[in-house]
Amino acid sequence: MMNWTPARDKEKYGVAIYNFSGINDSCIKLNVGDTVHILEELGGWYFGYALHNKALRGVFPKSFIQVRECIVDKTGLVEVVTARLPPIVQEVTAVLREWGVLMRKLYVDRSPNFTLVKDTMLELIAHRSKILSGQLPGDELKQLKHRITRGIDRVNARLGLDLVVRDDHGNILNPDITSAVKLFRHHDEASAQLRKQDANHGCLPSPRRKPHLSWTALMTITNIIIKVPESSEISIGLYTGDVKEGKEKPLSEAFIIPWTDDGYNGHPDLLLKLKCLFTDLSNITLDESQVWLIGSVVRQGSMASKEIDPRSRSSMLSKKPSSSDSMRRPFGVVMLEVTSIIQKQKNLALETQDGAPDQDHFAPFYPCGEKETLDLKKLLTSRNDSVRDNKTGYQGIWFSFQLINGDIKQLRDDNPHYVSLRDVPVAYRLGLSDVIMPGDVRNDLYVTLLSGEFSRGSKTSDRNVEVTVRVCNEKGNIIPGVMRQGCGKPPLDEYRSVTYHHEAKPKWMETLKIALPIEEFKKAHVKFIFKHRSTNDVKDKNEKPFAMSFMKLMQDNGTTVLNTDHELIIYKIDSKKWQEEDSSYLSLPWQRVNGEELVKTWLYGMAPTNKDSFTISTTFCSTKLTQNAELLALLEWGWSGSTDTTTLRHCLEGLRRVPSEELMVFLQDTLDVLLEILMNSSTDDDSDNKVFEALVYVITIATDKNKHEAFQPVLDSYIQQNFHATLAYNKLIHVLKFYVEQGMDMQRQETLKKAMKCLQYIFKFIIRSRQLFVELYGRGQEEFAKSLQQLLEAMAKMMVHTLDSTLTVQAHCLKYITTTIPDIITNFDPVHMSQILVTMIDNLDPKRIPKQKLMTMNEIIHSELFKYPECRRVLLPSFIGHIRRLLAANEEVTDGEVVMRKEKKKAKLQQMLGTDNNAPFTDDRSLMEELELCVKILGDILDVLFSADVGPTQEDISLLTNEMLSDILTIVYKMTHDDPLNCKFVSVLVSLMRQMTERHFLNFLNCFQSQDELYNFLVELIMVIQELISQPVFPPDWAEMILLQNSVIVKVLRQCMRVISERMRDPFKEIVWNSFFLCAINFIIQPSLQLETFTQSKRNKILSRYRDMRRETAIEIKSLWFSLGQHKIRFVASSSGAQCMVGPFLQMTMIPDVELRKATIPIFFDMMQCEYYSQRDQGKNGPPDMARNKQKIKGKFTEFENEMLEKLDHFVEGGHGDEHYREVFKNMVGALCEEHATMREPGLKLVSTVTRLMDRLLQYRTIMNTPDNSAETRMSCTVNLLDFYSEINRKELYLRYVYKLSELHLACDNYTEAGYTLLQHANLLRWTHEALQLSLKSPMHPNLGYHDDLKEKLYNEVISFFDKGKMWEDALKLCKELMKQYEEVTMNYTKLSELLTRMALFYKNIMNPQNLRPEPEYFRVAYYGRGFPAFLQNKVFVYRGNGYERLGDFTSRILDQFPNAELMKKLTPPSDEVKESPQQFIQISKVDCVMREDKYSSPSVSEQIQRYYRANHVNIFTYSRPFHRGQKDPSNEFATLCIEKTTLHTTYSLPGILRCFPVVRTKSIELSPLENAIETMTNVNTDVRDLVKKYSGDITLPLDPLTRKISGMVDPAVMGGITNYEKAFLCDEYRESHPQDAEKLEDLQQLIAAQIPLLQAALYYHGLRVTEPIAALHDHMITSFRKMKQQVHEKYGVAVLPPEMGIDEHPLRLQTQLSVNSDHSSRSSHHYSAHDSIDVDAVELRPPKEDSRSEGLRQSLTRGLHVFSGRSTELMAMSLSSSQLSLARLSLSPAKVGGTLPRHHKVSMPNLGNYNGGSSKNVKKEKSFRTLLRRESFTSQREPSSQWFDRPESQVLPPQPIIELSEQVTTPLAPERPLRTDIERERRMSRPRSLTMNPSVSATPSPSLGSRESLMSTPTGSIYEEESPPPLPIKMRDQDGDSTSLRLSTMSLKPSATPGSPEVSPEPPKKPPRPDKNHNHEDSPMI
Repeated sequence: MMNWTPARDKEKYGVAIYNFSGINDSCIKLNVGDTVHILEELGGWYFGYALHNKALRGVFPKSFIQVRECIVDKTGLVEVVTARLPPIVQEVTAVLREWGVLMRKLYVDRSPNFTLVKDTMLELIAHRSKILSGQLPGDELKQLKHRITRGIDRVNARLGLDLVVRDDHGNILNPDITSAVKLFRHHDEASAQLRKQDANHGCLPSPRRKPHLSWTALMTITNIIIKVPESSEISIGLYTGDVKEGKEKPLSEAFIIPWTDDGYNGHPDLLLKLKCLFTDLSNITLDESQVWLIGSVVRQGSMASKEIDPRSRSSMLSKKPSSSDSMRRPFGVVMLEVTSIIQKQKNLALETQDGAPDQDHFAPFYPCGEKETLDLKKLLTSRNDSVRDNKTGYQGIWFSFQLINGDIKQLRDDNPHYVSLRDVPVAYRLGLSDVIMPGDVRNDLYVTLLSGEFSRGSKTSDRNVEVTVRVCNEKGNIIPGVMRQGCGKPPLDEYRSVTYHHEAKPKWMETLKIALPIEEFKKAHVKFIFKHRSTNDVKDKNEKPFAMSFMKLMQDNGTTVLNTDHELIIYKIDSKKWQEEDSSYLSLPWQRVNGEELVKTWLYGMAPTNKDSFTISTTFCSTKLTQNAELLALLEWGWSGSTDTTTLRHCLEGLRRVPSEELMVFLQDTLDVLLEILMNSSTDDDSDNKVFEALVYVITIATDKNKHEAFQPVLDSYIQQNFHATLAYNKLIHVLKFYVEQGMDMQRQETLKKAMKCLQYIFKFIIRSRQLFVELYGRGQEEFAKSLQQLLEAMAKMMVHTLDSTLTVQAHCLKYITTTIPDIITNFDPVHMSQILVTMIDNLDPKRIPKQKLMTMNEIIHSELFKYPECRRVLLPSFIGHIRRLLAANEEVTDGEVVMRKEKKKAKLQQMLGTDNNAPFTDDRSLMEELELCVKILGDILDVLFSADVGPTQEDISLLTNEMLSDILTIVYKMTHDDPLNCKFVSVLVSLMRQMTERHFLNFLNCFQSQDELYNFLVELIMVIQELISQPVFPPDWAEMILLQNSVIVKVLRQCMRVISERMRDPFKEIVWNSFFLCAINFIIQPSLQLETFTQSKRNKILSRYRDMRRETAIEIKSLWFSLGQHKIRFVASSSGAQCMVGPFLQMTMIPDVELRKATIPIFFDMMQCEYYSQRDQGKNGPPDMARNKQKIKGKFTEFENEMLEKLDHFVEGGHGDEHYREVFKNMVGALCEEHATMREPGLKLVSTVTRLMDRLLQYRTIMNTPDNSAETRMSCTVNLLDFYSEINRKELYLRYVYKLSELHLACDNYTEAGYTLLQHANLLRWTHEALQLSLKSPMHPNLGYHDDLKEKLYNEVISFFDKGKMWEDALKLCKELMKQYEEVTMNYTKLSELLTRMALFYKNIMNPQNLRPEPEYFRVAYYGRGFPAFLQNKVFVYRGNGYERLGDFTSRILDQFPNAELMKKLTPPSDEVKESPQQFIQISKVDCVMREDKYSSPSVSEQIQRYYRANHVNIFTYSRPFHRGQKDPSNEFATLCIEKTTLHTTYSLPGILRCFPVVRTKSIELSPLENAIETMTNVNTDVRDLVKKYSGDITLPLDPLTRKISGMVDPAVMGGITNYEKAFLCDEYRESHPQDAEKLEDLQQLIAAQIPLLQAALYYHGLRVTEPIAALHDHMITSFRKMKQQVHEKYGVAVLPPEMGIDEHPLRLQTQLSVNSDHSSRSSHHYSAHDSIDVDAVELRPPKEDSRSEGLRQSLTRGLHVFSGRSTELMAMSLSSSQLSLARLSLSPAKVGGTLPRHHKVSMPNLGNYNGGSSKNVKKEKSFRTLLRRESFTSQREPSSQWFDRPESQVLPPQPIIELSEQVTTPLAPERPLRTDIERERRMSRPRSLTMNPSVSATPSPSLGSRESLMSTPTGSIYEEESPPPLPIKMRDQDGDSTSLRLSTMSLKPSATPGSPEVSPEPPKKPPRPDKNHNHEDSPMI
C-alpha cells in the first residue's frame, strides 16, 4: 500500500484551474482561482487546504491544480506559503478577488459602477498577464505599474473602499516600517491625487519628473508620394519664422533622403529607414516660434528634365551622368507648419514622460518650374491651389511626429532598449545645447548660402550659377570629409549648390555643416567657387570658374567668426592666371565693409568686383572657441600666468559684460581660470576680493533657477571630476571670512548677499580643494579645521546683528547654511558643526525671521547631522525650545473661542475696509504658516527617529515626551475638527505615542508632582482619545492610518489603566474612572474595528498585523472593573459624578466576538451583586455605597434592571446583539445566579426577563429590517413588544413603541387603529395640571409638559383619527369626556362650543343613511409551524377585514404576506409534527361576531346603530361545523343535522390597536337537531320582526328585502318550509323516543305559531307599498300565507304580535292584477332606482315539482346562466324556490317587472339577449332580470361562518351537479392565487357590500323540504352548504381532493337537445372575457 509523502517546497502552492465539487467527504471543494497549500501527495492526488479556509483539509486531484513558484516561510508556528510573484501582481490578484465579490452585488443592485469595475478588472487581467510574461522592459514596466495602481485607486475611491497608500515606486507601504507621520502624508497625497483625478473627470496624469530643458523629435516617414523624373534627394529640416513672409530660418540640420523615379519599390527596406531624430530643441523655441517642416526636393541631372520612355529605360540607365557632371536642379518643396503638432506632443510627453506617436500627418508638395527658384514664399502663395497632380493626385510626404523630453544622450541612456532610438540619424540644432556637461566637446560651423547677385559678363543672358564650397587649410589644400549636407548622408569633400536657370539673383537658402578639429579650425578657411553651368553638355564640360570668394574662420583678435550674415567679396578669376591650389589670396580681404568701394586690382589671377555680391550666414557651435573678446582676454590672462593686477582687474570687470549664455558655455574654463588666479600667491588681498566677487558672480549665474537651473548638475560634475585647485580652500575661507566679518559694511553687503546664496558651492570648492590637498600632501587638518571653525563662528556671530540692512544677509545665511552640511561634515567634526548651527539659530533675535528659522531647523533635521545621536543631543533641545516658544506665542491660533472672536473682528474690519473676505490678514497668515512649520518639524523629527539607521533614540523620545507631549495634547484638544492642521497634529501625537515605550510612559507620569496634575493630564488625554474615536480626524477610507492610530490608542489605554488603578484609587477619582471606561468602550465599538463588516482578506490582514484590538481592550476593561472594589456601586447606581455603566458595558458585550462576550458578560452579574448588597437607606446627596457591617442591604437590583432593559431595547433595535448573545447571556448569567443562594430567585427572574425581551426585540428587528414583510406583520410584531412592556410595566419603553405603531397605522391609512393606539398613551394621563414624568412625555409633542395639556392634545388627535375612520361612536365617548373637562374644570366655553358643534356633526353622520359604513367581516387565521416569526408560531388570531373584503380577498392577502406558506384545507387541529416542522401552514376561516350588549338589539334602536355594534367592539366570535349524527335520512336531513359551535375569545376587542388579536380562549358546544331547529326558528323570527319594525317606521326603504323574505317563508317550494321540522320533531314517534325534549318541542311549536302574526304584519306593510310590477307576486304570497296560517292555527294555536312592537294587526287584501303591457315609466318604482347592479357568484337550481311552464323556464335559465369565475375560483351555489322562479318569470315578461335577488350573489346572463330570437325586447328583458338580481339578500345580513371543510371526511357527501352561472359555460375553475393589483383592490374596496352565500348540495330535490327563507336561515354550516370542497388554491396542505369533480358544465344538466337550442363549447377559453361594464364582478372567496 502506497503512503502519502510530504510535498516538496517548490510544489506547495497551487491554483485551482477547474471547479472541483468533491466525490466524498474526504475531498474539499474548490472553485476556479482558489489558492491551495499542498501538504502531501499520493499518486494523482494532493492533500492540503484552500488558503481561504485553512480549517478544512482534504484531498483534491492533481490535474485540477496548477503548481506555482512559492516562498515557504517556516519561521513561525505554522508554515506559510505565498506565491513568488512581484508585489504588483500580488496586489492585482487580491484586488481582483475582492472586486469579484463586490461585482455580484453591484450587478444585482444595478449600480452604475458595475461597468467601471468590469472594465477595470478586464484591464487589470490584461496588465497582469503582461507583467507575468516577463518581457516588458524596465521603463514600460514602470509605466504599466503606475497605470495599474492608478486604476485600482480610482475604482476603490468610487466604491468607497480603503485608500491604498504607496511609496514613490508604487509599492504598498508597510505600516510596520513606516512612521505614522509618513503614513499620514502618503494618505494625504493619495487623497489629493484622487480629488484631482475626479476634478479632471477621471484623467490623472502620471507623476511628472522635472522636465529636461531639451526636447527631441522623432520623425518617421510613412509614405512618400512625389513623382520625380530622375534621381533626386529630399532634404527635410525644421525651420522657424514665418514662411509666408519669407522670414524662415533653419532650426536644425537637414535629413537627406535619396529618392528615385522608382520610389521605394526597388528598395523595400528604404521605408523602414526613413526616421530622423531632431534633438536639442529648446523650450523657448518650441513655445515662442512658428515651427515649419520644410523639405527641398532637388533632382540630379541635366539642366532640363526629360521624361524617360519606359521602353528605353535600360538604355537610359546606362547613360546616367556621373555625380561630378550632373547638376543639382530644383524640383519642388514639401512644407507644413507643425507648431500645433509640437504643442500637442509636448503636453502629451509631459503627462506620459515618454510621449507617444501621433497620428500620421501629410506635408504637401509644392512643385517648382524649370526656370523657377526655391523661393518658399512665392511657392506657398502661387502654388497653393495647384498642389494636386492630375495623374498622381495629391503629392507630398506622410509622416508621424513624436516629441520626447530630453536630449539624445539622455534618451539613449534611459532607454537602451528603445528600438526607435537605435541607428537613427540625428539632426542637431543649429546651436549649442542648453546644457553642456563637462567633457562635452563640440566644434561645428554651419554655413548657409543665402543669396547672390551676378552680372552677365560676356554672356547674352544671366548665368546659371553653381556655387562650390570647399574647406581649405592655410596652404590652400582641401581638407577632405569635413562637410556634411545633413544627416543620413556621408561626409563631403566639397558641396555643390543648386543651379537655377538664368537667374541673376539666386536665393539658395542651403545650409551645410563644417566640423573641424580645433587645431585645424584656427588655420582653415572656406572657399566658394562660382561656375556657370551650360545647358549644352559639351559646353558645360569646358566651362571654367568665373569668380571666387573665401571666408576666414578666425578673426584677428583670436575669436572665431561671428554668428551673423556676411557679405563676401567676390573676386573675378582670370582662368589663365588663376591657380586653384594657390593660397596667396588669404592675404586679401574677404568680407565687404558697408559703404566701402573696392578697387579692381588683379592679384594672383583675380580681382575684386563691385557689381557682384554673395551673402552667407554662419552659426558657430563650439565649447572651446569663443566669439567674445573679453572672455577670451580673461582666459588668456589666466593661461599665460601673468601677474599684472591692472590687466586682471580689467579682465574681471569685462567678465560681467560677457553674455550669460556664452559664459555658461565656457563655465568650466572660466572657473579654472578664476581658481587658478586665486591660488596665485602673488596677488594682493584686493585682487583676491575681486576674484572672489567674480567667482561668486559666475556661480550666481550658474545657479540661477530662472535661467540656468539646469547648469547646477554641470557645476556638481565639474567639482567632482574636473576641479583641481588644491590650494584654493585657504584663500576662499580667508576671503569669505573677511566679507562675513565686514557684514555691517554697506559696500560689502551686496557681495555678501550673493556669497550667502552661493554658500553651498563655495563650501564645495573649499571641501573639494581640501580633499585634493589631503590626497596629495595629507597634512594641515588641524589648521583647516580651526580656520573653518572660525569662519563658521563668524557666520554665527553675524546673526547677532539687529539692523534691518543685515536682515537679508542673515536670512540667506540661514537658508543656505544647511546646504553646506553634507560637505562640511566630511572634513569637520559633526558635533562642533551642530553646536555652531545651534549657536547660529539661538543668536538670532526671536522676532526676526521666525519662519526662516523654522525652515532652517527643518533642513537640519533632514541632514546627515540629525542621524548622529551625539548631534541630536545638541540640536534637539534647542529645536524643541524654539518650537515651544512659537507654539506658546501662537496658542491663541488653536483656541477655538479666541479664533471665533478674532474672526468676528476680522469680518467687521474687512467690511469696513471693503476687502475680500477670503483674503487672510498678513499676521494671521504668518502665524498659521509658523504653526504649520512647527508641526512639520515635529513630524519630521519623529519620522527621522523612526528610521532604522539613526542609532538609539530612547533619549530623544524621552526628551520629546517630557517637553512636547502635554503641549501637543493641548493643541489637539483645543483645535476644531475642521482645522486643516488638526490632522497633522494628530499624526504627530500618534507617532510620538507609538514610539514611546512603557518606560517613557512611566518616567513621564512620574514627572507630575501632585496627584491633581496627574489627574488633569489623564482627563485631558482621555478626552483627546475620546474625541479621536467619536469624531475621527481621518477620512473613513484611510484604513491603514486609522488602524495604526487604534493600535497606538490600545497601547496608551493600557498604560492609563495601570496608572488609574494604582494612583487614582485613594482618593477615588470618580470622573477619571468613568471617563476611562467610556473611552475604552467607545474605542471597542467604533466602526473601524468591527471585523465582521470587512471582507475576509481585510479581516485576515488586520488580525495578522494588529490582532483583535477589541478583545484585548475588553479584557483590560474587565480587569479594571474588578479592581474597583467597593467603588463599583458608583457605576451601577447613577451618581452625580459618574454615569451608569450598564449601558456601555452592554454595548461592549454585544460585539459579535465569542471570546469577548464570554470574558465580559460576567460583569453584569457582578453589577447585580453590587446593587443587591448596596446600602438600602443612604442619603440622596452622597454617592451610593456598599452596605458594611450591620447596615441593611438593598436586596434588589431595580436600577440595574431598569437600565438593562432600556439600553437593551435601544441597542438591539440599533443592530446590536443576536441569538448567540441571548444564549450566552442566559447560560452564563443564569448559571451564576443559579449558584448564588441569596440572589437565585430574583436573578433568574431578571435573566428570564432579559431573555424574553431579547427574543421579542430580535424578532422586531428582523421583521422591521426585512422589506418583504407586510405592514400587518410589522404591526403585530410591535404589539408583541408592547404587550411585553405592559406586562413588566415599563411606561417609557411602552410609549416608545406606541408611537411607532401609530406611525405604521397612519402609513396604511388605518385611522381607527391609529386612534386606539394613541389612546393608550392618553389613558396613562390624568386630568390634572401636574408636571409630566420623563417616561410619559410624548415624542410628537415634546413641548407639552403637563398631564392635562398632553391628554387634551392626544384626545383631539384621536378624535380626528376616529372621524377619518368613521368611528363616530368612539369619538363621541372622548368628546363627552372633553366636554366635561371644558364645562366643569377649565370653563373654556369657546372650546366647548366648538366641541359640541363637532359632536352634533358626529351624531348626524351616524344617523345619515347616505354615510355608508362598511361592516367588516372577521376571519380566523391559525399559523402552524416554526417557519413563522416566534410571535406567530402555532397561534390563532382573529382578523378584522378591510372594509368590503371577503374571504377570498383576505386569504390572498394573507398568503401574499407569507409566500412560502401552505394553506390547510380543513379546520381539524394539526398534528404535533406539523406544529414543530420548519415550514409554514395557515388555516383561514370566516367567523361571526357575538354582540355583547343586548341594549343595541332592541327593536327601538336604529338600524344604523345596530349595524355598527354588530361589527364593532367585539371580542367573542363563533363559527359552526355541521355534521349528521347517525344515519342520514335522505327524505329529511334535518332529523340528524347537528351543529358544532365554536366560540373564540380574543385578548382585546376589535377594532383596537391592531387589526387582529390572538385567541386566548376557545370553547366548543354541540347543538342537537332539535336545538338546531329552535335556534334557526328563533333567528328567522327575529329577522322578520326587525324587518317589520324597520318598514313600519321608514317608508323610504327599498321593498326588495321584505319581498324576498316573505316570499321565501310563505312559499317554501325548494326546502319544504316548516314541514320538515314537523316530520322530524313534531311527531308522536319523536316525542316517545325523546321524552326529555318535551319542553324544547313546546318551544319549537311556539316559535312556529309566533311566525304567523309576524308574517301577517310583514305582508300588511308590503301591501301598502306594493307596485304594479309585483302586485301578482303579492297576491300569490297572501294566498300562500292564508293556507300556511290556517294549518299553523289548527296545529299550534294562535299567537299575537309582541306588545313591545307597538304594531296593530291589520287584515290583508289582494292587489288588483296589473297589466304587464303598460308603459315602462308607469311601472317603474323609485324604490329601485338607487341600487346598482350586484352580481351573483353561483346559483344552484333545484327544479321543483312545477308545471311544464316552470320547467321550460328553468331549462331556459340553465342554458342562459353561467357562473362568473372569479380569481379565487370558489364555486358558490344558491337554491331558487319556485316562488323565486315566478319572480324571475315576471322579470322576463314584456312588462319588465322589477325584482331582486340576493345582493351577495353574482349573476351574469349574457345569453338572455338571444332568448326568443334576440330582439331588442329580449335585451330589455335581460336588463330587467339583472335589475331583479340587484337587491338585498334572501338571508340575514350576516352570513353564516361555517366552512365546507370543517366536517369529518366520512360525512362529506358525493359531489352533486351544480349549474355554473357565468359568462362562459366552461370557464375553468383552476386553482390559482388571485392577482392583486392596486387598481383592482381600489375597485373592489369601492363596491357596495356583497354578502357571500355558502354553497349547498342536495342529492335529489325533495318536495318535502321547506324554503330556505321559511326556516332555513339555518345555523352556520347547515347541511345545505356544499359538502364537496371547491377547487383548491395552489398552496394547500392536502391535495387529495379531485378538483375536476367540481367543474360541472351546464352540458351535464342540460336536457335532451331541442331544435334551436344554443350549443355550448365544452373547451375552456384561453382567456376569460372582459366583464360587462355594467357589472362590478366581485371576486369570490377562496374558501
